[in-house]
Amino acid sequence: MNIEIPSEFPTLKDYLDWLFKKYNTPDFINSDPIKFVHRFSKPEDMEIAGFIASLLAMGNRKMILLSNERLFDLIGDKPYEFILNFDPFWYEKILNNFVHFAYRNIEGKDLLAIFYLLKQVIEKYGSLKNLFLKYYDEKHPTIKQALSGFVKEILNFNPPPKFNEIPKSVNGLIPDPEKNSPCKRLNMFLRWMVRKDNVDVGLWSEVDKSKLIIPLDTHVSKVSRGLKLTNRKTDTWKTAEEITFNLKKFDPEDPVKYDFAIFGLGIELKKFS
Repeated sequence: MNIEIPSEFPTLKDYLDWLFKKYNTPDFINSDPIKFVHRFSKPEDMEIAGFIASLLAMGNRKMILLSNERLFDLIGDKPYEFILNFDPFWYEKILNNFVHFAYRNIEGKDLLAIFYLLKQVIEKYGSLKNLFLKYYDEKHPTIKQALSGFVKEILNFNPPPKFNEIPKSVNGLIPDPEKNSPCKRLNMFLRWMVRKDNVDVGLWSEVDKSKLIIPLDTHVSKVSRGLKLTNRKTDTWKTAEEITFNLKKFDPEDPVKYDFAIFGLGIELKKFS
């Protein structure tokens, strides 16, 4: 599909800037998984809540929010403490009740493994940010190398007791950009953590927001192709990079802010479809 820019906007940049201002407001928070980050005030809780909420952000937005609500009822009001004290023996049966709680490809064993991996990250590094910064180098053009190192190290921690290995399904939930996955959920988590404005919380100020990559899902890719931000036919890391690099023409310092605009444009188009 081709998307026409409304006549009142001289350029695509003008239109996207207008959409960004329209959707980048506190009202956006309650209908987005980032609401689970804003639920907490301590950075350590916000970071853990963001990582968990972003990993479950697939499919219908209503289902994403409902599924996260159910999980955060279990986690409680101190996510960092929950992870630090996580006992896989105690929670094995409880999390088994979460089989298919959200989607066919997320089960209780996946959550058990993810929580246990996070526990080991916190015990060794104190925070997810500290692990990410271990691999971050401001000389690199994007966060790809840092994200790849971050993912590899998380998946290299021990599996929970009784597990022979980390379930392969967890590798799908925490993908490596070096394998050309678009890493939509991880890039969304990084957007939340690095950018700071009306919606994003900006806890990781050490990371340059110009190096972020747009969170690419089928919705974003469809709109981006309609705007001729990419000609690629498949949703891969390279596609996400190409879209981001084209958005840099409009704002070199903060290209991923246009994630709000592309989301908003999808909403606008849906009204008239």
